[in-house]
Amino acid sequence: MLHAQMDRGTVKGATIRYRGESASKNTRLITASFAAGWMEAALDEQVNLVNAEVLLRERGIALVEETSTDPGDFGTMIQAEVLTERKTYVAAGTLFGKEFVRLVRLGPFRLDAHLDGTLLIFTHNDKPGLIGFIGTTFGRHGINIAQMNVGRAHPGGEAIAVLNIDSVPPAEALDEVRAHPDILSVSLIKLPGVGAVPPWLAL
Repeated sequence: MLHAQMDRGTVKGATIRYRGESASKNTRLITASFAAGWMEAALDEQVNLVNAEVLLRERGIALVEETSTDPGDFGTMIQAEVLTERKTYVAAGTLFGKEFVRLVRLGPFRLDAHLDGTLLIFTHNDKPGLIGFIGTTFGRHGINIAQMNVGRAHPGGEAIAVLNIDSVPPAEALDEVRAHPDILSVSLIKLPGVGAVPPWLAL
């Protein structure tokens, strides 16, 4: 769902990499759920765990699974790489405990962001005062920031921020954010809230 709501261009394929504990499990349900989340944003028709991968194949999009029992930095991690005509986009997540889902990588950046509810993701130049500008802008429009996480390669370079916000910002607020000279890209992501499940997993 995260990948599907970001501006990617024409998608050619995707690879899901399971590492650590997840690699020793039956991953078919997770792969099918990835396909369902991806296709739900693109189609008007009903998408479920049975038809999602078929819908991908009908559109010429290859979905590949890879596994590695090497845990890396986490006991378990799932990484999704989406290939488009522009580049390959990478996102990775893990579980803290048994239920707390975290986004731990986006592109080249390491993170520790909550992966639920409404997210504002923006890339930016790592300059002083930018985070204050975002907070002031959203505060003026009545948008509360619940969590914020920033990843960067080095001080003063390009960085990425993930904001968990309590409500969807109005278009005017998003336009103000996009207009800032140090904001490079902005994506508004809508995910199930804490404890909620997407339609294709609901019993």
